[in-house]
This record gives sequence, C-alpha cells and structure tokens, in this order.
Amino acid sequence: MNVIATVKALNQRAAREKWFHYCDPTLTFSDHFHDHLLEVWRAKAGDRPMPQRSAITPRDLKDILRNIVMFERVGHNPSRYRWRLIGTNLTDMAGDNTGKMFEETLLPEHLPRWIDCCDLVLDGGQPMRFLGRVHLEGREYLDAENLFVPLANANDEPTFVMGLCRYTPRRSQDDQSWESQIASIPSAVL
Repeated sequence: MNVIATVKALNQRAAREKWFHYCDPTLTFSDHFHDHLLEVWRAKAGDRPMPQRSAITPRDLKDILRNIVMFERVGHNPSRYRWRLIGTNLTDMAGDNTGKMFEETLLPEHLPRWIDCCDLVLDGGQPMRFLGRVHLEGREYLDAENLFVPLANANDEPTFVMGLCRYTPRRSQDDQSWESQIASIPSAVL
C-alpha cells in the first residue's frame, strides 16, 4: 500500500463530502498529549511492524485509559468493525457502545468515514493523526485531535485499532484552531 497516496485520497474524499476530518501521517500533534501512547506502541512493537494487542496492558495506559478507544475488524471486503473498548471520558460523549458493531451505532452517512480511517490505519500498518470536527448532536462545538495505532492479533494479523482521543472546544482565533492545524498538514497529503 502506498500510504501517502491513500491518505491523500482519503483527505480529498473528506473535503468533497464535507467530513471536516483529515488524516496527517506526520504525527505533528499540537502538544504532547499523545506522546505516551506513541511511545508505548513503538516500545511494544520492537522489531515487529506493530505490537500485538495483548502486549499493551491497562497498566501501560493507566494515565490515559479513560481517553482510549479500541475497534476490532471482524470482516473484510467489506470491512466491518466492532467497538471493543471505550474509555470513561468518551462514553459521556458517544455512549457506551462496547461490543456493538459500527453500523449499529453510527449514522449511515458517518459509517464510510469511520471504516475508511480504520482500514487506513490497519492496512497502512502505522500510527496516524486525525483532525476533525465532532458531528454528534449537542457536541458540534468540539474539535478532535486523535492518534490511532494498529495492533495485531495473536497471529500477527493487523486486526485492532487503538485510539487516544482528545476533544476540545472549537477555537477560531488562536494558533491551535482546527483551521491552523489543517494548514500545518503537508500539501502532499491534502
């Protein structure tokens, strides 16, 4: 897979379909919030393309666990995903969907975006930064900056996507606004 070309195609589709959601493979985060998960993921991967899900424990994530989500790909062609874990800070916003399939919990117009993003993380085999605007009723004032990392199953097949999610009220006038962050993404992937 050509990751850059795939990211660019995803970002162009996001712009066309007004998803207000972009992928940035450079991992240029606005601050250090996501550093811990990225460090754990890299350490646990070692010489492998990605760590197995079982290699990362709740103890490894104790300081960020309440902001973690995990999805499992349970079908291919077309891909289907199940919610495996939703941190307590995120259930207040999105509900407790643990064990449910994406198509049971997401609006049909949002389903392709979620599936394409998860497929990109698993098929690309590398961590990805996603910037976006929340599209949940009553939460539209929030911007998202999330890190998603791929994890393998016991057979070393890319199967799980773990995310560290951060949602902040939309800021329009300062350097950390969503528009400023989008402007920082390399044009090669936009």
